[in-house]
Amino acid sequence: MRIEKIFEIRTMRQVYKLAAITTGFAVMIPVLTFAIPFVFFGWPYLGVFAIAFFPAVLIPLLITPPIAILILNLFRVQALTIDKVDQYIRYDTLTGVLTRAYLLGKTRDALPSGGAFMMIDADHFKKINDTHGHDVGDEALRKMAEILRKGVCGEALIGRLGGEEFGVFLPGATESEAAAAANRLCDLVREEGRVIGGNDIALTVSIGCAVHRDGNSLESTVKLADEALYQAKRSGRDRYFVANATKPMPALALKGRITG
Repeated sequence: MRIEKIFEIRTMRQVYKLAAITTGFAVMIPVLTFAIPFVFFGWPYLGVFAIAFFPAVLIPLLITPPIAILILNLFRVQALTIDKVDQYIRYDTLTGVLTRAYLLGKTRDALPSGGAFMMIDADHFKKINDTHGHDVGDEALRKMAEILRKGVCGEALIGRLGGEEFGVFLPGATESEAAAAANRLCDLVREEGRVIGGNDIALTVSIGCAVHRDGNSLESTVKLADEALYQAKRSGRDRYFVANATKPMPALALKGRITG
């Protein structure tokens, strides 16, 4: 266990426990200071030791606990505040998936091992908000995030890029694996997004995929996925495109496409 983890304080129980330990040391040090001469000089030093013993115990016993509790509680509040800020930076507050910045950062770290980036956009989302209200729109976004978690492998990185657009990075995925994942997500959204919050939504998504190539930057791979997404949108929505496929392959669904 890392040493900084040992001293992280997040509960009042930890505060009181550490305050007790601190008080124990605060009492022990002056007591030992007077006790050590008593050990060496023996009974002639007993009177001095007896006079000094009680102040040596009582003063730190009275002063140390409130000061220790105050300071340790400040550390606790600081740790909880850092946790909240970290949570806000890493996770989208509405959907619970990664934020755009954190998703792209984690994806950049994973790029050396290869993989595929998918951009996923809800079809006609403005119409959902205008017809059913923003609360239903928010519920649709939460449903999309839930489906993404369900439809991709556990190692996949899932984030919200903004609005109704999500990004998914599939570590080590090939073109065929990316196409299979996109096809599965289109089917899942179509099946599970028919009714949301008691409203007939018939939610669908368009997906653009791009497999990362050695020598390319993350930005160029994301741009290819974005261009593939627009191809899916222009071709009628509720479908996927894989950009720059290196070899022909059959579309896995009627509405899937592989572009060359």
